[in-house]
Amino acid sequence: MQVFVAGATGVLGRALIPRLLQQGHTVRALVRSPERGQQIRAPGVELVSGDLLTEATAQQLPALVRGCNAVVHIATAIPRNPTEASAWEPTTRLRTEGTRLLLEAARAAEARYYIQQSIAIAYPDGGERWLDETTPLDRSPQRATVCRPVITMEEMVQAVDPSELGWCILRGGSFVGRGTAQDTLVSRLREGQLVVICDGSNFISPIHVADMATAIVAALQPAAVGRIFNIVSTPVRYGEYVDHIAALLQVPPPPRDLSMPCPPSFRCSNEAARSVLGWQPVHDIYEDVVPAQQ
Repeated sequence: MQVFVAGATGVLGRALIPRLLQQGHTVRALVRSPERGQQIRAPGVELVSGDLLTEATAQQLPALVRGCNAVVHIATAIPRNPTEASAWEPTTRLRTEGTRLLLEAARAAEARYYIQQSIAIAYPDGGERWLDETTPLDRSPQRATVCRPVITMEEMVQAVDPSELGWCILRGGSFVGRGTAQDTLVSRLREGQLVVICDGSNFISPIHVADMATAIVAALQPAAVGRIFNIVSTPVRYGEYVDHIAALLQVPPPPRDLSMPCPPSFRCSNEAARSVLGWQPVHDIYEDVVPAQQ
């Protein structure tokens, strides 16, 4: 198939494109600049210039997608400082305006498949409970900056008749691996700057970017159409996660700040993706911790 990829030069796109090519697909990649396109240039990859957040690209998008059998939306702009609400605006627009544009372009192109990247942290605090795809997303005002655009995005996708456009939503866990936020965490541990909020007992559901990429490839099949899947590795308590990384780095474990309220806990199940897609994570979530810093 010819696969249109929005977000092709991001950390996930750079992991995805070689795996699409390995499966015999060709790729049409939307890139914001020729310089960024050099990161993914390869036989079988066609680079087209554009930015989903500009009016010019919005008008050109149907022509850019024409002839593609599948559209993959993995474009994000996760802020360096997630505590600033205004910093989320580009990602919010990509998840709302960008999704609308790509859905329209995919339908106009009569594409067979549409894959939408979503996020597992849009679930509400689950505590010790397992969270599967039937769990409603978090509509609380406290987490609206992150969760509301995700809810809007998923609702737009689900409003499309899957017999007209075979959509699939992949709720990815917290990315680990080279080029992800795990690198920043490693740096903070090395510098002794990391403090664990609360007692660290909250669960996170990590996913190596390479495993997220293979899940996208696996979702390009009829069994995935009209379905939502959690794409996560085995959940781990955050305190245990950072303590293990500290041990690998041979630095002291980070202190806990018990005066702070505990973060939400995301203990997400990947059973549906395993059974329906035939997918499973194969990468150790710690495998790039030390090499990434050498």
